[in-house]
Amino acid sequence: MSKTIITTMNKLAAGVAMGVTGLSMGYVATAVATEADVAGFVENATYYRDGRGLSKFRNTAQLEVIKPVESEGRWYNVTVNGVLRGTYDGVYDLNDDEFGASSAPEAYLGEHWHPNDNPIVAFSPVKFPCENGDAALCGNLDDYMDKDEDDLKFPEFNDELDFIRELYVDATTDLSNGDQFSVRVGKQQVVWGKTDLFRVLDVINPVDFSRHNIYDELEDIRIPQWIAQAEWRMGPTAFLDDSNLSVVWNFDKFRPNNLGQCGSPYAILDAGCFFSARTPALGGLPVISNVDVPNWQLSNTQGGIKWEGVAGDATFSLNAYTYRQQLPSLHANANPGAAGGIFEIQFPRVNLVGGSIDYYAQNIDSVLRLETTYTEGEEVPAYVGGFAETDMFRYVLGVDKNLVIPALSSSAFLISGQLFGEHILDYREDLPNEEDNWIATLLVKGWWMNNRLSPQVIIAHDVGAKATVVAPSVEYLVDDNWKVNLALSLKTGGNEQFDTNALAAKFPGNPPMGVWEPLARFTNGPIGVANEEDEIQLTVRYSF
Repeated sequence: MSKTIITTMNKLAAGVAMGVTGLSMGYVATAVATEADVAGFVENATYYRDGRGLSKFRNTAQLEVIKPVESEGRWYNVTVNGVLRGTYDGVYDLNDDEFGASSAPEAYLGEHWHPNDNPIVAFSPVKFPCENGDAALCGNLDDYMDKDEDDLKFPEFNDELDFIRELYVDATTDLSNGDQFSVRVGKQQVVWGKTDLFRVLDVINPVDFSRHNIYDELEDIRIPQWIAQAEWRMGPTAFLDDSNLSVVWNFDKFRPNNLGQCGSPYAILDAGCFFSARTPALGGLPVISNVDVPNWQLSNTQGGIKWEGVAGDATFSLNAYTYRQQLPSLHANANPGAAGGIFEIQFPRVNLVGGSIDYYAQNIDSVLRLETTYTEGEEVPAYVGGFAETDMFRYVLGVDKNLVIPALSSSAFLISGQLFGEHILDYREDLPNEEDNWIATLLVKGWWMNNRLSPQVIIAHDVGAKATVVAPSVEYLVDDNWKVNLALSLKTGGNEQFDTNALAAKFPGNPPMGVWEPLARFTNGPIGVANEEDEIQLTVRYSF
């Protein structure tokens, strides 16, 4: 599907949302538009990376509007909600020696996270192939990693209209039995689950990792989609204090996660450089021959259902969702020369069932959390064939506690720990990921000076990758409008190898490629592959 058609469809979707808004405002002749609640902020985020200089000079303006609409009709609590965001990242102008289309080429694939070590199969990354005249690579990556430098300087101003972060209508009506029924239609984020940094249930919206890898708040890096939600609020029952049932239909064109592009400051797993690389030993053959991004059609839409209940101090949910995998799957071509590349990228259909429970334990004054999912149809990286289809089991155990330490502060400290687990059910020896792996996170946050000064530290450790990130920060509220945040991001790891030379002897017909590329990036994970991205970060925000 061409970008022109995509743009037209998005404009039509926006028109539909605006039309629904107009209908809701005109539903009753006596409808009254009340004052709009308007807020927003402007922000500068300046990051400096050890060894490479300026890595971010992002300037953001965001406007948030909630417009209630009073009505005497059947529907009430009708609101029109909008969030607009525009960004300019000046790093491509201020540090073009390191980042951007004219920056120095990569000496070898993985230059910024592992040594060269004379690989058997070498890959030569091409930064910004569409802007640097590599028409074949540009065509192979069409509609996926084919952005030019201006697209990254102004990431929201694209064919998908990403400057519209949210634009949806909310409305509620009462049912004859006293229950409530509410709808929300438009461009939005739908959040399942309550985890930080990594996602388990929260898979409805794709994520833009190019903004700052895994470290920005999920609210800021989820990619909003055109979605319809309906919720039936059943209230108390004989066994539950509250319950509701919600249905979600993502009718937008499928979009995968944004992994970042080769030549940009944040390219998670260094995948962007791998996908835009050529293989000199094979006559410069591209790594990727084609990206099969599903066209819009009804069968490619995504949807699910959630039942949520409250029983005493416990809140729980049961979830089911069918969607397209948001991470790319590499399918080896039988005849790479004829196909124009070694792999084709696909995004398979995945079915998910899962649930969550939050329990307030009064005796220890803590909230205990559990989220778990079972997925069918996922495809993970593999040495043989590029991928392996497998079912996956994931879970997260979490605990949140407010703890007063009088010797340090009269305000409570927030202590939040999480343990993410992942199990590959159909594990094979040629998979670079561990059969079982765990990532542990810890947040400690305090408040001083009437909650105006707030230091915190976040630590995350990937057990299988033997990789750790430590991110201390201090936030200061100057007044009701100004906020300053100073942070560090320090990483270790990225040293785990994946020996394809040994595997080649066990799997005849598959070439030895060395111990790093291309599969060790998955062994080391997003923390390990970013091992040379230590940064000092200053963010200044003015809210209104």
